Amino acid sequence: MLSASPESVFKGEPFVRTTPRRLVTAVAAASILALLSACGGSPDPGGSTDPGAGDQGSAETSSGSTQGPADGWTGGDVTVTLWHDNAAIQPAVDLFNEAHAEQGIQIEFTETTDLVQAVRNAVTAGTGPDAFVTQTADLASFISEGTAADITDYYGPLAPLYSDVVNDAVTTGGRQWAVPAAQIPTFMIYNADIWTEKGLEYPTTYEDFLEAGKTLAADGISIFNIAGEDPTTFIYMAWEAGARWYELDGDSWTIDIDSDETRRTAEYFDAGLEAGIFSKISYAEYAAMMQAYNDGQIATRQLSTWQTKGMQANLTTGLGAWDPQPNLEWADNGPANAAFTRVFAVNSASENIDAAVYATSWLSTNAASIEALGDPEAGLSWFPAVADATPYIGASLPEQLVGEHADNWQPVVENAVATQKGDWTYGPNWAGAFLQLQDLWGKAVAGQIKTVDIAPALQQWVVEDLKAQGINVTE
Repeated sequence: MLSASPESVFKGEPFVRTTPRRLVTAVAAASILALLSACGGSPDPGGSTDPGAGDQGSAETSSGSTQGPADGWTGGDVTVTLWHDNAAIQPAVDLFNEAHAEQGIQIEFTETTDLVQAVRNAVTAGTGPDAFVTQTADLASFISEGTAADITDYYGPLAPLYSDVVNDAVTTGGRQWAVPAAQIPTFMIYNADIWTEKGLEYPTTYEDFLEAGKTLAADGISIFNIAGEDPTTFIYMAWEAGARWYELDGDSWTIDIDSDETRRTAEYFDAGLEAGIFSKISYAEYAAMMQAYNDGQIATRQLSTWQTKGMQANLTTGLGAWDPQPNLEWADNGPANAAFTRVFAVNSASENIDAAVYATSWLSTNAASIEALGDPEAGLSWFPAVADATPYIGASLPEQLVGEHADNWQPVVENAVATQKGDWTYGPNWAGAFLQLQDLWGKAVAGQIKTVDIAPALQQWVVEDLKAQGINVTE
């Protein structure tokens, strides 16, 4: 696929060393509350469609095709500060710095724990990085707070480099607020030894999965793990069922958390909890969770490429048994998978917004950088956000984890990419809503409430909170 080169974006006005300015003021942030939608429509790609193949510094994949920006910063000497909570991004940063050693632009990476709060604290103090890694759910809050820069002026020619799903994910109110870093196509992996021993075929629907779980539970095996602090599986399954919790209609937010689709999802979990098919290990007990997978106590996992890294590194006797398969689907709904998008947000207070956009777009589109970020051992096991990620799927293969099932990796991940859903909206009070959801979900997992009690309570909280902020709401 032909795609624009960011070299053309950052050579000449207005992309070279533009006058520093804070792109989002407190007043602008307030107005954003009336626009906040994670899926405001794809941006107009604009710009050239010449990929710049053969330019200085272009990297090639093992298949020989050029992907990503040519190394062409002409904006003078600048250091872009970048924060992330995982040092495995450093190899990609090193590639950037080596490629740009003679061009005056470098990235200075800092590993930062409790990243979201650290960014907020730094911005409040008038400091902070030029760019930081986050995800679309948190990006919604960073936009409403005025922390994330509006990078629309730089984004048009970059859009053809990325998939439609991630372009939508960084678009709010028709404007772009982050550089895509990685997309999250989800799929299943099955402990093939367990399923073969029990004489069970892999299910294709959530409904069949539930029934298989009851069979496994009779032998003391959990089909799946749900953590009480992590309601994301509940969110994504409701999304796949057709739920849309926030939607912007004119100047009013339609809130439909308590919907038929969400109830369908909740009833599913209530049935599974009642039948005892789930284990309930917290991610705070990660070693215990991995041991349960290792020992064959949990038969399946739903995940994406970035989660295979930790699994491969922590399993021993359980290595090689895991068989990649397509994501489950709701009966009669068709194939779909849903998840957040990982992004590079740019600090609106940065004096180097243009350089930050250039540097982060290079990290997420340069071929050598993509392979470094996607490495399941030395890298982050990120799946690339680029428009055509097919050449990079092989690089994410966790060979030790999947063993003899490795041939299934490429077609399963390709299918996951093709069936991603990108039409979810994170509303202006999502940060608070998520905390409420976490509390409710934890109570449901612990058996203190039913899962079907979650949506009505969350609906009420979201509506009341929005109204208290003076935001128009429709139910």
